[in-house]
Amino acid sequence: MARKDELAVEGFAQGDSYNASRPGYPEEVIDHFVRVFDLDARSHVLDLGAGTGIFTRQLLAHVGRISAVDPSASMRATFTLETPGVQILEGSDEAIPLADHQVAAVFVAQAFHWFTPQLALPEIHRVLSAGGGLGLVWNERDTEVAWIRDLNHAMLWDVHQPYDAGIDFGAIVAAGPFRDVSKSTFRHVSMLTHNQVLQRTLTTSYITLMDEERRRALSADVMAVLAPLPDPVAMPYVTNAFVAFAADVAGTR
Repeated sequence: MARKDELAVEGFAQGDSYNASRPGYPEEVIDHFVRVFDLDARSHVLDLGAGTGIFTRQLLAHVGRISAVDPSASMRATFTLETPGVQILEGSDEAIPLADHQVAAVFVAQAFHWFTPQLALPEIHRVLSAGGGLGLVWNERDTEVAWIRDLNHAMLWDVHQPYDAGIDFGAIVAAGPFRDVSKSTFRHVSMLTHNQVLQRTLTTSYITLMDEERRRALSADVMAVLAPLPDPVAMPYVTNAFVAFAADVAGTR
């Protein structure tokens, strides 16, 4: 299996499939970020690791300007097709192509686990205005539901998962130049056909790198889990959101 850094680069080479299959975020999360960071039509924010623009498009109506950055050419191409009027730049968590103190908030949706925090957090801090906000968000399958646990096993998540959903990302952020870190949790459901669940599963980074034979076997295992369930089925998610604010650092003002 590929190393984590290889997964981050090579596991997202199918932007169109990712965009068509991955879930959005509950509106309550967007409202939470807007309220906590006091965003409005004058606000300029950054979506870092923007992917195909799923989070960007949900945020558009709430701010004046969004800059987007992603290292994957395929993701950027799909972003450009799906998100008219927003430019996406090539860059990464360690090299953000923006000048110092440019944005009121930086958002990282479903991507911070790919970052190297000791390098990424100072770089994020650099582009934030004084006291600006950092928002992290993840959709996680709700493992309190039995069939989701079975699905995770069928898709080999318990073997190959690229990150541990139980990591205290708040503590990681608090170790950087950030203060007032807090976490909120939201729940939502996607109504999906069995085939849509399968297609969503197949966009998982480590699965995209499997050979065709292994992918077919995994797909059969996933469909076996789904077979006794209603079609479409309610797929439950827990969405974890972290917020923090840029701490004052000598030389940044």
